[in-house]
Amino acid sequence: MAVVTDINLNEKVSVLERRVKKLERLGDGGNAEMKLLKELVGKEVIINASSLFETKCRIEDIDEEWLKITEHGRKTETVKYLRIDDVVNVSVYNGHKEKDKDKDKDKD
Repeated sequence: MAVVTDINLNEKVSVLERRVKKLERLGDGGNAEMKLLKELVGKEVIINASSLFETKCRIEDIDEEWLKITEHGRKTETVKYLRIDDVVNVSVYNGHKEKDKDKDKDKD
């Protein structure tokens, strides 16, 4: 019984933490992170998140709690929803590796 109680308490704490973060964002009139993420809608990015490892994707949409992303596989595209609170780092992906840049220089 103690294990079940601990799991329920951990879930409740997680829910309350998310609610507090949401209220803090609403109290600020929207935070800077949200504005920055909205600027990245439609762009290819690399996201590091606590629930995911690093992934290359396109940001499709965003709201107060969720980020809609599309991951590109070799043959398929996968749409995923990610909590904004889980995002640790976002980098804009330009699609070129250093080797590709060197090849382009050699062509000129």
